[in-house]
Amino acid sequence: MTKSSIVSRSVIVLDVICSSRTRLNFAEITQKCGFPKSSTHRILSILREEGLVALDPLRNLYRPGPKFLSLATDALNAADLVDIAGQILQKLSSESKLGATIGILDEGHVLWLQIIDYPSRHRTAPRVGDRTPAHVVASGKVLLAFSNSLQRKSIIGMMQFEAFTHRTITDPATFEAELDNARETGLAISNREEFLQDVGMAAPVFDHNGDVVAAIGVFDMTGRLSVKDLLLHKDKLLGAAGHISAQLGFHDTTKGEADATKLRQS
Repeated sequence: MTKSSIVSRSVIVLDVICSSRTRLNFAEITQKCGFPKSSTHRILSILREEGLVALDPLRNLYRPGPKFLSLATDALNAADLVDIAGQILQKLSSESKLGATIGILDEGHVLWLQIIDYPSRHRTAPRVGDRTPAHVVASGKVLLAFSNSLQRKSIIGMMQFEAFTHRTITDPATFEAELDNARETGLAISNREEFLQDVGMAAPVFDHNGDVVAAIGVFDMTGRLSVKDLLLHKDKLLGAAGHISAQLGFHDTTKGEADATKLRQS
């Protein structure tokens, strides 16, 4: 089989296994797919190695594997995130008169899930589905800043730190310091680091476990605004990020602790 044939047949096998209401054995999968036994066996072996299907050794029945379930969950979570964030992002853009984005960490890049380009004036603005190196955008910085230390170290270790402009941070130690500052302030800034006319600001979005799952940001690519101009909208951005996080089940315990401290001091 050619590589393209293996891929297309693998998709068919996955579809048969995942769409079945009952677990299937080898013979049933072969029959439903209409492939030779040797081809079905080879494809199932590949899918098992990749964790996309799993075999019950006692009953010799196949089911979706852990990797497939993880990918499916990630896809559903991303879709839910866009549904939840849509109106909030639109309001943020409208009130700030800035572009607005929501993105997730994809190894050393930011994958853009939704972008509102206010008011459609940015020729170089990213599009949904684009991936941007994390070190040149505020969203990438804030996502890494609030990631766990092992993930952060692993991702930074694989990043290339390519210079896009003379303001791009290309030194890992300097970048780490920038992340520490973002974690302390709750915001990350990008100042003409991807394009010379580009400024951005981003805040983290947390899920019910308190894990950072996305970044919401505002940006301007006209070259007319500065970081100082963006910071005027800091509270709007943090409010929007908090609103999305709350809808994902996040409860900010630090706020409660701060309120309790104020009560004790009063």
